[in-house]
Amino acid sequence: MITDGPLGGRAGWHSLVPSKVWLATADTYGLLSEAQEMGVRIGSKPLVDEGTVLRRIHEVSTIWNARQEDILQKLGVEIITGIGSLAGPQQVMVADPNGKTETIQAEAIILASGSVPRFPAEMKPDGVRILAPRFAGHIKKLPASIIVVGAGATSSEFVYLFNRLGVQVTWIVDEYGVLPAFNPEGGQYLLEVMRQRGVEVVQPEMALRIETEDEGVAVTTSGGGYYRAAAAFIGIGRAPDLSRLNLAAVGLQPGLKDGLAIDDFCQTAVPGIYAVGDLSGGPMFANKAIIQARIAGRHASGAKTQPFRPESVVHAIYSEPQVAQVGWLQGEEASLQTVKLPNASALKAHLLPDGTGFIKLAFNPQSRKITGALAAGFHAADVLAPVALAIRLNATVEDLAAVSMAHPTISELVMLVAESAAQ
Repeated sequence: MITDGPLGGRAGWHSLVPSKVWLATADTYGLLSEAQEMGVRIGSKPLVDEGTVLRRIHEVSTIWNARQEDILQKLGVEIITGIGSLAGPQQVMVADPNGKTETIQAEAIILASGSVPRFPAEMKPDGVRILAPRFAGHIKKLPASIIVVGAGATSSEFVYLFNRLGVQVTWIVDEYGVLPAFNPEGGQYLLEVMRQRGVEVVQPEMALRIETEDEGVAVTTSGGGYYRAAAAFIGIGRAPDLSRLNLAAVGLQPGLKDGLAIDDFCQTAVPGIYAVGDLSGGPMFANKAIIQARIAGRHASGAKTQPFRPESVVHAIYSEPQVAQVGWLQGEEASLQTVKLPNASALKAHLLPDGTGFIKLAFNPQSRKITGALAAGFHAADVLAPVALAIRLNATVEDLAAVSMAHPTISELVMLVAESAAQ
């Protein structure tokens, strides 16, 4: 294994883990804020201790990444520190931190260099007033107000995070809307929740530039708007990190969406060279990268493995309430049927501080096979786990309706919506 930094990479140290620690803090803050309506009285208003959060980020990152390293060492994986690039179909050149190079022969090569953020020249982050996901582990003091640019997965989570922790949020949303990669109902639900919680939504407009001022920042939008706040946050997309791989050495070129085209086992057009995670293009979610890496590793070693099926990967937004989606809710060839139920259909929703939300199940009316689902509300990502399995196993709505979930739990929504579809 060749890596140019500590195990865990950008996700473990700079974006994914730090943001999820902050999101856990926001979730806890929210529970304390809602305690009174659940019959629990708390004296003073809860306060955010940024120093403790930053220490937790370091602790969680260290423990989690050390665990991954321990697993690799027990498996006998050799870890080489350096920058790897392709030198041929079965050759990797490694440049160590001192500039020395060596060439390694390999029967198979798995490319997993991740992605890098996209920033227009007029909106470059500085880590002080203009923030980006990679600065999540360095926020020493939450700003009083912030403008969030972007409405994809990452920006949506940070809108929730900042708003939940008491920051005044202005959200710049372009014509594609919130969560454009999701079924429209998911993004619209999250947008309305954030509006109800006091987020100022500017839509549909595109941020053109961000300027720093004495007291903060100013964002100019395509509609002629001029918005000021103490800080800004930019999360408008990422691109596969192909810059150092020397793809030309093996004749590989990025596809239409900048990623590398792969087959069902994550192998590129060059036999023996695989690409996983963000390198294979969007959607860019960690769980997709994990399953692709597993499939590629097993296939490269000659072990029996099932092909990658993108329709069985759950895509989740870790706000509270959550939004999650799996599979397809609209068919390209066949017309799919959908059934939608409010979360209030399950008793558990009435036991929660906020039981709003819904689940929407899609299936083929001829074969009755489940094709996808959208969930919004408390632990929506967990709700869709059985749906992902059902899709993987080509199960029907009748199969899913026959599964008895624990009562009362939010997972019952899957059984209830399948029962409705089976009628």
